Amino acid sequence: MTIRDLVNRSPRRDADLRGLDVTAVITQGMLLPGTARSAMFTEAAIAASWEVQDHGIGPYPLRFLAGCVRAMGLRAALALPQPLIGAEPAELVHGWLAAAVGWQDSIADDEMFARWLDMVATMLAVRRAVGRDVAGRSGRPSPQEGEISSGSPDKPRA
Repeated sequence: MTIRDLVNRSPRRDADLRGLDVTAVITQGMLLPGTARSAMFTEAAIAASWEVQDHGIGPYPLRFLAGCVRAMGLRAALALPQPLIGAEPAELVHGWLAAAVGWQDSIADDEMFARWLDMVATMLAVRRAVGRDVAGRSGRPSPQEGEISSGSPDKPRA
């Protein structure tokens, strides 16, 4: 799936975005406002959150890297030998950094990409929190669609 596929987009589940070429969307989103940038902050951020989750990367390292991008700039962050711990996570994020680096150094671009990294971290954190909430439930089935819950899971319904 590429940016062209996103232009005529229809609603889909976030898990359906796993095959998106995140680096291509970053490159176009950093250069082109409008649909390309919107796709970078929506579909590409969702797809990236799945990628980092698959690599075992948590939200904190992404937020830390976002801070580095803000403080050092994209080019300096790209020059880091290991922007995240581990060869595979570092390679993944290095590809994103390389895709985000434009022809000119710009504080605005540094900030935009740092915001994107924060967005990916937030999506990952929310997915983890929801997963914990779902895993922590008592095992009771939720009310069927259209049913009204009694308000208390232990109170029998009349």
